[in-house]
Amino acid sequence: MRYVMILLTALSLFFANHLFAENNIMFEKANQLYHNKNYDSASVLYQQMIQDGYCHPALYYNAGNAYYRTNQIGMAVWCFKKALLLDDNKNTRDNLQLAEKRIQEDIKPIEDIFFIRWWQQTYQLMTVNQWAITALIFFLITWVLLLLKNIVQKIRVSKQITSALVVLTWVCLLFLGVRYYQDTYHYKGIIIKPDTVFKTTSKSTTILLSEGITVEFIAHKKNQIKVKLPDGRIGEIEPSAFKKL
Repeated sequence: MRYVMILLTALSLFFANHLFAENNIMFEKANQLYHNKNYDSASVLYQQMIQDGYCHPALYYNAGNAYYRTNQIGMAVWCFKKALLLDDNKNTRDNLQLAEKRIQEDIKPIEDIFFIRWWQQTYQLMTVNQWAITALIFFLITWVLLLLKNIVQKIRVSKQITSALVVLTWVCLLFLGVRYYQDTYHYKGIIIKPDTVFKTTSKSTTILLSEGITVEFIAHKKNQIKVKLPDGRIGEIEPSAFKKL
């Protein structure tokens, strides 16, 4: 059994290294195409790596530059924002600002009330996994302290400390649930098609959205998806025009 595990581990490392090497070769080839100003071909290779599951801020950054050069502003904005989710880099932020300036008819967001902004900023401080790990840490600390208190009689643990740890555990679980719900059901995405038709829920108004605009997903509606614009308007667009962040 031991030799089988060793063999499986060796095979896993071999295939992982092989896949990593293949990705590096493709990445270097895409970079070479970009330096040769063959931006269309470079963006195709970058996108192929993204679709294959390769995830790195440099990949998204380079892909964003390639899309920007080919005037695909929606995809450029999407790539730069994906890169920033992995690494808050100044060059990426600067390039994102350049791309967003080329959005033809940008929609200015309505500023939320301060306590709504505070609530959103708080649960977005960490990812779902990070909130889960933090909650687990607080729970384990509480459990260890209570265990030591029962085993070693001389150790005194105040009720206030254990109560605070329990509260912190539940707070982390609360933020975990909210973050999971938002990421699963109300995530944001980018309009990647120019002149995307947006129909309000009342069907009384139809406008054309410029590519690069960030919208919030609300729900699926048959052959359409319901989204919320930065200014609060809710309507429907075709699914192919929306790319999830």
